[in-house]
Amino acid sequence: MTGRRRLSRLVLFVVVFLAALAAYFHYRLENPPGSRRPGKEVTVEIPPGTSTSEIFRRLQRAGVVEDARLAEVYYRLHRGKTPLQAGEYRFHHPMPIDEVINRMGRGDVVRHAIVVPEGLTAEETFELFWKQGIGGPEAFHAALVATELVPGLTRGVSDLEGFLFPDTYVVTRTTSASQIVDRMIANFREHFTPEIQRRAAGLALTTRQAVTLASIVQRESAVKTEGSLIAGVYLNRLRRGMRLQADPSVVYALKRDGKWSGTLHRSDYDYESPYNTYLHEGLPPGPICNPGTDALAAAVTPARTAYLYFVADPTNGGHTFSATFEDHRGGCRSNAGAVRASGGCHGTGGNGDAGSPDGWRRLGEIPRFAPDDVPARARHFPRGLPGKHHLS
Repeated sequence: MTGRRRLSRLVLFVVVFLAALAAYFHYRLENPPGSRRPGKEVTVEIPPGTSTSEIFRRLQRAGVVEDARLAEVYYRLHRGKTPLQAGEYRFHHPMPIDEVINRMGRGDVVRHAIVVPEGLTAEETFELFWKQGIGGPEAFHAALVATELVPGLTRGVSDLEGFLFPDTYVVTRTTSASQIVDRMIANFREHFTPEIQRRAAGLALTTRQAVTLASIVQRESAVKTEGSLIAGVYLNRLRRGMRLQADPSVVYALKRDGKWSGTLHRSDYDYESPYNTYLHEGLPPGPICNPGTDALAAAVTPARTAYLYFVADPTNGGHTFSATFEDHRGGCRSNAGAVRASGGCHGTGGNGDAGSPDGWRRLGEIPRFAPDDVPARARHFPRGLPGKHHLS
């Protein structure tokens, strides 16, 4: 009996000791030194596929947990059924272990609000994300050519330029490029309403053509109230078989081919590209930027005027519109001082004025939108007179 009692007491002592030890370590994990006074906020990134041991080592290095091995043992024994999700987390250090596990189990990751302004190209749009460490150039470029995301709308085009709707997108570090593009396309579908589609059809424009026109309007119009007037000018020119001669199309052609210097030179109007509306008739083969709601609406509700020309009016940020070339030249002369300061009378303001993202500066002495009776060398049409119009 004496031996049995001693053994029982020893077993009881061991059990009590282990229970006390477990309680002590649990207390340390739940009440690390300084946890009652939260310290500096730290960011911990857990890539997909990170092992459990590495997760806790990263948490220890960031000061979120005091002992990685102890935290891992506790997790495996007591919280193993709670999966730890990958992502970017913000913690105050140190923190109670259960709070850390609960946060990672919920996937309570950092969310980034990325504001995508109207009128950016796809490349400029994607750059906003990958500069924040979200996605990357290769992933976004692969998603950009997934034209099957817009069946029936992008027939004949090679990418989704124009359909990446500008808005504020809330994403996480692990949101994929394809998921972001999916959201943008869904947003476009929501804003390209049946009413806009009906109006486009009434103008004999396909969806792609309407978005292409809207993209030019977006880049040309700094004053939103002028959008319909600008759309009306371009549609009038298309109906008359006149080339659009839209400066933003030249800028886009250069950007698309990686040759944009930040300044639009006179020689750039000769740049051979199907997007160059100084050299080619009709609309460009696809959108030149991603237009917003106002530009989409303006493109399908053009003002009914006789206007065929417009020139930037630097005094008010808008434009002077004209129905004849003579009046257009008069508008250039009336703004002569401001025009010379901005680089010449070359037709459009919009996002090309001072303060724009691109800082466009238009050069040239001949007013843009020259009529057919102006010599080719003056009209800057080195390849001859415009032919009959067509909608690309």
